[in-house]
Amino acid sequence: MRFLILILSSLLLTIGCSNTVKQNQKPFLFSYELNKVEPKHQKEIDPWLQSAKNDPEVKIYSYETKDGYKYSYVKGYKDVEVSYIYSNNEGKLKQRFIKGSNDDEILVEVKYNKSICCSTNIYETDDNNI
Repeated sequence: MRFLILILSSLLLTIGCSNTVKQNQKPFLFSYELNKVEPKHQKEIDPWLQSAKNDPEVKIYSYETKDGYKYSYVKGYKDVEVSYIYSNNEGKLKQRFIKGSNDDEILVEVKYNKSICCSTNIYETDDNNI
């Protein structure tokens, strides 16, 4: 009988501890990388990126996939700061581009959790040109 109580107590303690760890873990929100394209998106991104590079008029191009990726291409900027903003019960993805030379260009790949993030995109620059 003691053995059975000991086993049940150990089991309950183990289950309780594992639930506490899971509750304290934060869900994945977003990650980003520069000048990278997911291999599974290569066929759709290559023509889009070529079109963006050939367009002399538009400064920023963006492309969103159905599986939670956003790509941004910008000419004349050398770096980006990506952040998540939550306001008015909505999660927004903000990309702030850092000015470079006319020859600079940047491709940003953002992977995000579609259940939490990012129906709205905010694009800005440190020189207020976009």
